[in-house]
Amino acid sequence: MADPHFQSELDRLDWLTVILYRGALTLSAAIMSIIAWEASFATPALVIAALIAANTVHIYDKRFRLLIVGSSLFSAIWLITGLWNPLALGAALFTFSALAIKEYFCFQLKVLMLTPLALAGFWFCQVFGQSQISIAFSMAGSILLAVAAFSKWRMPIHYDIGDKSRYQI
Repeated sequence: MADPHFQSELDRLDWLTVILYRGALTLSAAIMSIIAWEASFATPALVIAALIAANTVHIYDKRFRLLIVGSSLFSAIWLITGLWNPLALGAALFTFSALAIKEYFCFQLKVLMLTPLALAGFWFCQVFGQSQISIAFSMAGSILLAVAAFSKWRMPIHYDIGDKSRYQI
């Protein structure tokens, strides 16, 4: 997570990764608004959005970065194998839950801490066939991810990058 008070010299790759991250966060909010009705389309779309977001997020600590990227990669691999798509969906939702917690530390918006609960609630309802209840959780998750995305888009680009010398390799 970057320091907003520090402004590094940004190159085109920095700009691209920040825009891709913010776009993937926005896309995830849109996907969550339809996933309860269009799971066959929305699950692969959410996995793709998770891959993009996880691979373009700027986090100093490599352990957290590896956890986020690893869950999105697991999601993609599991989706490709086709063994049980709900597990791929769960890993993608875990990715966005971790990103929401990261954004909580960035913005100090306490409501973002509810995102993992909403996304986990949606997943459990989907797995256990509670489609009506899953709609409420998907809408809550959509709104919470939209809050995070909206907050990100309001910030200057350099806030996402911070001090490049502090990134662990």
